[in-house]
Amino acid sequence: MATNTTATLSAEMIQYLEEKFLERSEARTIHLEGAKKKTLGKNSGTTVTFTKRSPFGLATTPLTEGDNPQDEAIRSNKVVATLRGYGKWTKISSMLYNTSIDREMKETIETMGQNAGETIDALVRDVLHQGATVQFANKKTALNGVTADDILTVAEIRKAVRTLKKNNAIPYADGFFIGKVGPDTAYNITGDSAWIDAQKYTGRAELYKGELGRLHKVRFIEASSNQKDEASTTTVYSNFIHGQEAFGVVDLAGSGLKKIIIKQSDKGDTSNPLNQFMTIGWKAEAFASAILDPKWIINVKTGAKD
Repeated sequence: MATNTTATLSAEMIQYLEEKFLERSEARTIHLEGAKKKTLGKNSGTTVTFTKRSPFGLATTPLTEGDNPQDEAIRSNKVVATLRGYGKWTKISSMLYNTSIDREMKETIETMGQNAGETIDALVRDVLHQGATVQFANKKTALNGVTADDILTVAEIRKAVRTLKKNNAIPYADGFFIGKVGPDTAYNITGDSAWIDAQKYTGRAELYKGELGRLHKVRFIEASSNQKDEASTTTVYSNFIHGQEAFGVVDLAGSGLKKIIIKQSDKGDTSNPLNQFMTIGWKAEAFASAILDPKWIINVKTGAKD
């Protein structure tokens, strides 16, 4: 990550602020977990192409001695997404800057980091919401049929996993799919007797960000504030369960595209003639996310209740 600054901050302070920004922003990007990442180089245009290989047909015809079978061309599923920039900034008055105990605005940097993380996370969540295969809870057939009693249950999870397996979705290296829920639906599912909390895992598996626990070959992670909900006869929540290569994102960290920008007024800044403020902001130069295979990600739409 890069920091642009006209401030006379020490190298140690800049590094410290960058670490605080990344620490807060990375903790909020829950929906990015498990994505196929595309590293973006400079001068690569305004679109990004995600490529997913299509499986070959089954070779059920016996070979003929002395002859090669007909070759089969490699098929690819290409998804093109438009790159867009995102960011936010704020003014810090000279009075606040010069009198604050936290002179370098550490708390502002952390708040910006949180905003950056939650923004990128919401963008990915919305793509998942728009492109996933829908499964209505409790055998309902439409959004307006889902009620608060149609909660996320073991049966719904098993049904989603069955669908993924039938669609030949690929689990992650540990043999599990990833599930993404919010606080309301997590409250319902974590009370099931079959639930295993993350802190009780054996083998010391590396945890995903926000990982809660696992159930029926799904490791669940929780997005504290970004679960997509919809208004119907009741609030309907989206709960995503997916395998590998179900969706892709631009690798912001790998490409160095997410950064904080700190600017103090200097003598050449005519927009701030009395040096009344400084600015702090964040910017993602070019970001995109896309569904690569809607059959490999299930959106279980449920209600929730105490």
